[in-house]
Amino acid sequence: MSQRKARDARRQNPPLRQPPSTSSRRRRIGIGAISVVAGAALVVGVVVARNGSSPAQATPVVHSSSSGLSISGADPVSGQRVSLASYAGKPIVLNVWGSWCPGCNDEAADLARFAATHPEAQVIGIDINDSKSGARSFYQRWHWRHPSIYDPQGDIAYRLGLQGTPTTYFLNRQHKIVAQVAGATNLAGFEQGLQKAIGSG
Repeated sequence: MSQRKARDARRQNPPLRQPPSTSSRRRRIGIGAISVVAGAALVVGVVVARNGSSPAQATPVVHSSSSGLSISGADPVSGQRVSLASYAGKPIVLNVWGSWCPGCNDEAADLARFAATHPEAQVIGIDINDSKSGARSFYQRWHWRHPSIYDPQGDIAYRLGLQGTPTTYFLNRQHKIVAQVAGATNLAGFEQGLQKAIGSG
């Protein structure tokens, strides 16, 4: 067959395109996943940078329920049962945290100091999306003594309407949320929130 006839035959019957190989599909999926992770990291970085400029302040919260908050579960470190109901008549400082959270580490020393110097209130943590080994290391690093409730799937955090970590909720003596701090705060921020809780009755 002449070269011209061969060219004409190829034009009329082009070779079938092979489907992309598994490795090339995986490569494209991997690149897409990296893009998503990078975008999420950028958003988190912006939030951390914004929150890191100054400690977050306590803001009032309007009661969404006539009854107090009821939460219980196992402590990620001791394994013992922890319940808000055990502290009836006492204001509660409910701190949502995770060992993986930069802002939680930023405020951890001040929260330990606050818990030690304010026996009139009970500090309770909600440890979300964490491992028990991570929680144990966090407690040891920051010398925490207050109990936490393990929330590995974030179910409790979802009920609270959590927007980000750390977040601290201040409950009055009836265990209604009266104030919150969204983002990392310091000793003054915890004390400010507690005063709002005590002042609300």
